[in-house]
Amino acid sequence: MDVSYYYQILDTGIQYEKGRKVGRYWRIGERNRLGEKVLFWQSLSELIADEENGIECSDKLFQQIEKLCKKYKLPNYERVLRKKNELINSTCIFERKEEEEINICRLMKSLFLDMQKNLEVNKDKEMVYQILVILHNLPKAMHGKNILNDGCNLVSYNDALLYAQGCMNERMKEVYREYFD
Repeated sequence: MDVSYYYQILDTGIQYEKGRKVGRYWRIGERNRLGEKVLFWQSLSELIADEENGIECSDKLFQQIEKLCKKYKLPNYERVLRKKNELINSTCIFERKEEEEINICRLMKSLFLDMQKNLEVNKDKEMVYQILVILHNLPKAMHGKNILNDGCNLVSYNDALLYAQGCMNERMKEVYREYFD
């Protein structure tokens, strides 16, 4: 399966979660569900790396999505499962820029780790959702035409990084400074 479709699935998950914040306090099961999704997103990054090295991982990907959908009602991923054959059998023409892509991937991995820390250790709901806002455009810069969401606007690498940096507070800008030089 084309790597850009993995990024589309990641984009779909982040968009969906970003809009699900309700209240200031964690609801029952909310942290666990979100924690499992963060682990799935981290796994997605590993599957992307494997795909780039020529290892076909679409079966693993769809098994993980099915497992998530059985445990939680996730309409965004159920839509992905309905388009499974279309994703596997189509190709995406997207001109990739390796250097920028590596930087964005590293930033996303770092943000996922911070999100996991804020979920498990700090239990800081505001920071978790702030990180989701920062992640908002990063996967969009990594794929071409989105077959999962026709209304999705494409974003350049530079614009995605500018958006992410603009959503950070001063402390975060200092922590993540290396990704924006």
